[in-house]
Amino acid sequence: MQKKLIAAAIAGLVAVPALAQTNVTISGRMSEGYENYKLSGTATGTKASAENKISDQSSRIRFNAVEDLGNGLQAWGQLELRANLDNGSLGNLANTNNGNTGMGLMSKTFGKITLGHWDVHYDEIENNIGGTRAGSLQTNLGNGIMSQVGRGVRPAVVGGVPGAAPSTSIANATRTSNLVMWDSPNWNGVTARLAYSTKWQSVPIADLVNGNLQGDEGTGVRGINGKNPGGGNAWTGAVRYNNGGIAAGLSYWRANSEDRNCGDALAALPTACGDQRSWRVWGGYTFGFGLKVGLAYDRSKIKTGFVNNNPKRGAWELPISYEFGPSKVYLSYARAGKITGADAVFIDSSKTKATAWMLGYDYAFSKRTSAGIFYSKLKNNDKVNYNFFGLGSSNATATQDGGAGADARQLYIGVAHNF
Repeated sequence: MQKKLIAAAIAGLVAVPALAQTNVTISGRMSEGYENYKLSGTATGTKASAENKISDQSSRIRFNAVEDLGNGLQAWGQLELRANLDNGSLGNLANTNNGNTGMGLMSKTFGKITLGHWDVHYDEIENNIGGTRAGSLQTNLGNGIMSQVGRGVRPAVVGGVPGAAPSTSIANATRTSNLVMWDSPNWNGVTARLAYSTKWQSVPIADLVNGNLQGDEGTGVRGINGKNPGGGNAWTGAVRYNNGGIAAGLSYWRANSEDRNCGDALAALPTACGDQRSWRVWGGYTFGFGLKVGLAYDRSKIKTGFVNNNPKRGAWELPISYEFGPSKVYLSYARAGKITGADAVFIDSSKTKATAWMLGYDYAFSKRTSAGIFYSKLKNNDKVNYNFFGLGSSNATATQDGGAGADARQLYIGVAHNF
């Protein structure tokens, strides 16, 4: 009897690996550094400010699971949690600022289907022709000034006091939730993406003041002064080519807000209650001796809901890098053009241009670890307020705190490790 029990126990242990068919891997990135951030050219009644601190740059831990289903089909899932190394906090599943998270099916034949919460459209430039190895988030001009639409100052004739001028981020400049997405296989360097979000909204300051906080999600009804819980949606599509040193692509974004009523013309204009339309195109070439040159153009528009008040602007970026041995030098310049399509009754479009540039260097100690120093500068005209790409917990890019026309600069010395 004892021998039978031992044999049964051994058979059970042998059978365990057969049940564990899902392959789970853990990866991520740690990125942190010293930052000196300064505002200047602030509005009347405010003072320029400077701050020294240790700054986390979207550190994260990522869990990936893949299971073979047969005939080339696989089930997959990804859970990505963000961590702030500067204050020791770890993201939670309820935090919408957590990383790309989703699940679905994939195969080499039809590509990859994703259901979840993912970066789309706004980061296409940095992913394809820009980016740094050890820089701060503010060095990513393609995710900052290129992914925002300034709205200009509201003239004093409306309500008697000029309105604030915060910029509006296209595609939230972060992950889009409630997403159904298809990514194609790689067809000799060509890849494509098509995605649809069943719900898209932002909660502007004006809504917070009016108590109009959220669409009544999950209730099936619309509350008094509430958003339409079934009214918002967004879709995006992208086509890219990357082969033989050539990188090129086109991406389009279209979003309809849940809030179809943008409020009182005498109130401060909402920052993001309107619909969004955006397209961007880019191209770049990497020479054999390490020089990489790119050029990107973005045309974006905000539909505020007011007649003749649909501000739009064109913006372009020139990212350049040169890699020699373990060293890499970066130089990027971006410019947002004058706001057009806005009635002067609502928006003062004079002096609404902005520029940003970045100069940096980093050194790769290995394929996983790099360190570097970067200087970034953003300059707004008097009637507009663009920002760098924002940091999560540090709030280091709130140039709107300085009012319209505020400028910002950042000196960053950091290290990054991918695992």
